[in-house]
Amino acid sequence: MMRILSITTSLSEDSTTLKLSNKIIAAATSAADDAGLSAETDHINVRNLSSDLTDMALTGFRSENLEAAFAQVAEADVIVTVAPVYKVAPVGLHTLFWQLIDEKALANKPVLIGSTGGTPRHSLAGENVLRPMLSYLKGIVVPTTVFAATDDWGSIEGGRSLNARIAQASEELIGLAASLNGVGAGSSAGPTDESAGPADEGDDTDTASTTTGEFGRRGARRNPSIDDEFDPELITPFAQLLEG
Repeated sequence: MMRILSITTSLSEDSTTLKLSNKIIAAATSAADDAGLSAETDHINVRNLSSDLTDMALTGFRSENLEAAFAQVAEADVIVTVAPVYKVAPVGLHTLFWQLIDEKALANKPVLIGSTGGTPRHSLAGENVLRPMLSYLKGIVVPTTVFAATDDWGSIEGGRSLNARIAQASEELIGLAASLNGVGAGSSAGPTDESAGPADEGDDTDTASTTTGEFGRRGARRNPSIDDEFDPELITPFAQLLEG
């Protein structure tokens, strides 16, 4: 069972931030179904932890509510984090949640960033503020972030564009989660053809590259750990990058 957790800072009961979070969760669940995976979802509204976060920032003391929220993050397989943007940055309450959580809370977890704002001018707020922070926490942030401006909710064209971005980001999120947990497209392949030629009989590459994943399906071998990004053998020299 894939556990998808949404961390959202919705400052009102019916905010566009909450609407965006729900749309992303629905799309991610649909993408998981398409991949043949079962998923369960849960939600944390950081607004409900505002006093607890302030107290921890000032005293260092974690309340029971915060302990429970941080535990949910640790137990989740996939994270969706959505925040409203105020004055070119995600609201401080949202970033405070991530600033106070354990440093490796997101280790090897796929993360999708979403944000909302009045105009498209704020569309890079998630990239500039949240992506570095979540990467510092060892999260693996998918390439596509989802930003929803006011116009995305009020027009047919804007709605279609928003839905397309949500679908793309959700597919990246579930695909990454499946890859990290050893679930691949080959998991649904049928029985081996016994009439395969000699060349196939001696080729055990496919067998060696498959394993049973955390979500209970057979697929590709788990990707290297996030710590491997610092392996000198896997780093392209800067001079070589400049040469193109």
